[in-house]
Amino acid sequence: MPLTAAGLLPSGTRRLADWRIDETRPARAYVAVLPLLLGLVLAGCARRESSAAPAPKPSPSAPSSARPRLALPEVPRLEVPSLEPGTTITIDGKLEEPAWARAASTGPFVDVGSGRENKRMLVQGSARLLWDAQKLYVGFEVSDKTVHGGFPKDARDPHLWEKDTVEIMADPDGDGDNQDYYELQVNPQNLVFDTQYDGYNSPNGNGRGPFGHEEWSAKLESAVVVHGTLDDDSDQDAGYTVEIAVPWSSFAKAERSPPVSNDTWRMNFYAMQDNGGAAWSPILGQGNFHRASRFGRVRFVGP
Repeated sequence: MPLTAAGLLPSGTRRLADWRIDETRPARAYVAVLPLLLGLVLAGCARRESSAAPAPKPSPSAPSSARPRLALPEVPRLEVPSLEPGTTITIDGKLEEPAWARAASTGPFVDVGSGRENKRMLVQGSARLLWDAQKLYVGFEVSDKTVHGGFPKDARDPHLWEKDTVEIMADPDGDGDNQDYYELQVNPQNLVFDTQYDGYNSPNGNGRGPFGHEEWSAKLESAVVVHGTLDDDSDQDAGYTVEIAVPWSSFAKAERSPPVSNDTWRMNFYAMQDNGGAAWSPILGQGNFHRASRFGRVRFVGP
């Protein structure tokens, strides 16, 4: 309702000063009108104050910590067939036996952070797996345009992850708790780093080493074929192939070794360069390459 210039009375309402006392009317008639006029004045003031009041602030949105977190995707699974009775694997780095064609394959490794293939990464890879009652067999195929060794030929447990290498992580109990797990690496020089950990990245000498129990030996057999020229950046390499056989007896901390059909271990496989690389199962920011809860599930089955 619009107000008069005085800002008090509704338009069309006469001010008290405009009322003329009609001596012909009884005085009580004017007195009776006064409460009505006062009510109109108060109503106009209340309406003006209400229209000037600020709008209430909207309620703040819920803090991000209260929003539900997205669940991490499941880790990959792999069923690894056993060798046919009487079949043997020659460890020569070539993966040419017919058994390798029937082996379980991880497919292309992925970016450890995103979980997707990343063609911009300087190193790519994949792995194939077989087993029998005596050994675990792993074959790696790595794409790398500059294959580097860079360590003394007689080095014992060199830090292979600082240059080019492939890596196996194995948590035999299958629960992903990082208790009593193993790390094995083989580089293009066919040098080996192998160790056993009691807990997640422990012991590690406060980051200075020794890393795990380096006195442990996997007693593995390995061979490497380099597709290019090792430690020569004047040409472009294609990569390298690594073939590994690990005796089940080396996994002394395992609840059961060798496994029996349908046993499941937690494992991961990496192709590495300069302390980074691609993986079968992505870590997705849950720690470093040792995070067993992000290792894939490997189930051992029959031929």
